[in-house]
Amino acid sequence: MNKYPLSVLIVVIGLFVIMTGSDSLAQTKIRYINSQRILSEYPEAKEIQKKLDDIRAGYEKEYNNLLKQYETLAKEIENQSLLLSPEKKAQKEKEAQDLAMQIEQYRYEKLGPQGELYKKNLEMTQPLYDKIDQIIQRIGETEEYDYILDVVQGVVLFAKPQYDITNRIMEELEKLK
Repeated sequence: MNKYPLSVLIVVIGLFVIMTGSDSLAQTKIRYINSQRILSEYPEAKEIQKKLDDIRAGYEKEYNNLLKQYETLAKEIENQSLLLSPEKKAQKEKEAQDLAMQIEQYRYEKLGPQGELYKKNLEMTQPLYDKIDQIIQRIGETEEYDYILDVVQGVVLFAKPQYDITNRIMEELEKLK
């Protein structure tokens, strides 16, 4: 299976076909960055990731505690099944059912696709992404690049290392401290 979506390949091929058909190819300035490297090496990004990991760990710890409570209650019901009156057994089973619903709700609200962890991730990372984007825009304009591509996005099929400006972005980020 091809690792690049067909639509991306068509756009890239089309772009190069258009550029090679004109005299401006020699003047086209294309550079690329590796956004994954920026996010893994830039201290502010590392700090944000650590905070998010801590938040996730707290949510997962609470979730696991709820699961243990449920398992304990389920074992209690199973072990005492013959000793409990039908009313008491029904009450315990209702408790277990309510706890299971609480666990599912907690997982959805904290760890789900639109949960608190997702929202905190957006809240904490968006300012960094905006800062990186502003630097890319500024470098693109001041150094008159025609394109700055991100190798992580899968748009670059081939690139010479001398065109990688990831270090330049990292230097500019460091200056903002």
